Amino acid sequence: MTQAIITIIIFLAIGFYTFYGYLKSLRISMQTLLLIYGVSFATMITGFILMWQRQVENYSIASQPINIFISLSLTVFLALLFSTVIYFIADIIRFFRWGLRSLIRRKITQFVSHSKASGFIAFSFSALLLILIMYGTIWGFSNYKTHTVQFQHENIPEAFDGFKIVQISDMHLGTFGSIKQVEKGLKLVKKQQADLIVFTGDMVNNISTEATPYVDVLKNITAPFGKYAILGNHDYAHYAGDLTELEMQTDTENLRKIIKQMGFEMLENEHEVIHKSNDSIILAGVENWGIAPFPQYGDLDKALKGLKNNNFVVLLSHDPSHWDKQVLQHPVDIALTLSGHTHGMQFGIELGGYKWSPVQYRYGKWAGLYQHNKKFLYVNRGFGGIGFPGRVGIRPEITVIELKSKN
Repeated sequence: MTQAIITIIIFLAIGFYTFYGYLKSLRISMQTLLLIYGVSFATMITGFILMWQRQVENYSIASQPINIFISLSLTVFLALLFSTVIYFIADIIRFFRWGLRSLIRRKITQFVSHSKASGFIAFSFSALLLILIMYGTIWGFSNYKTHTVQFQHENIPEAFDGFKIVQISDMHLGTFGSIKQVEKGLKLVKKQQADLIVFTGDMVNNISTEATPYVDVLKNITAPFGKYAILGNHDYAHYAGDLTELEMQTDTENLRKIIKQMGFEMLENEHEVIHKSNDSIILAGVENWGIAPFPQYGDLDKALKGLKNNNFVVLLSHDPSHWDKQVLQHPVDIALTLSGHTHGMQFGIELGGYKWSPVQYRYGKWAGLYQHNKKFLYVNRGFGGIGFPGRVGIRPEITVIELKSKN
């Protein structure tokens, strides 16, 4: 209760502070500004309530209009924070200008008035933020992109030269506002004519029932060498509210059944031999293994039991942290690890060879291909998302790994 009161006081203080700044710097009428602030605060509060309700109800109320409203509330919140920073910097400058002027004239002078520039910067950024977030919600969230990797390795058998592995990850089905958004991405998956399809975790946000409406559309994507899936940290019902351990286990088991209904074979600390002609490769999968507070259910030794270093091994592991912490040190030569988890934070910049996202300050490997000696990691940017129901700069990804034999 105390925390809620403090939060309300902070929001009110920010509101009054930025209101006064806009009033003085933009020379806008108080009636007009009151109307804008009234609508903005009502939008922000309603959006936060919807976010809270959606979380409590485990995303059962997700829809495109609600996603748009939540994004609008996020825009207002970020615009207020940015405006506060701009006006605070401007006020510091005003204070020093006033102090210097008073010192030169040897008397207390009138305080320096607000600059139009500060109001213009704050207002322009807010408008740009609105455009970007609305674009990211309405169009960006389903603006799928295919990333193709030509992957050559000495252990790839000749029979697998040109073999296509299509990776999808982090669907977070509860966030989508409509099945059509998901179908759009799956059409692109079908277009790749994959030999093998893999899913690297986080089918849902909180609870297994989020996936139920999407069983049929996911069942429709097929590959001649099968479809395989692992679980991510969101797939264990840890975020589904005040559930008992037994209830979480029951829900996770239900999600496993749903994923199997979608046509996937589960790989949970185990491996499968994929045969083609007289050759074979190994596809291994572990349960989620992440740095705390994320669960560490993955058992790499169990998944790779009996394998030798002349096998070509592809490992499915949801969290890329696993690669640095265990995979690189493991005695079995795991040529390629496929991960997801980061989503590229659903926000960033990718232009040519340059990429940046705030998530890189938390995860050193967050998008694309990484290499250490003869071991490689590919981090998928995610199919869906959580929290912000949109994407700005970091498009949802479908990865195509095309194997190339050195023989």
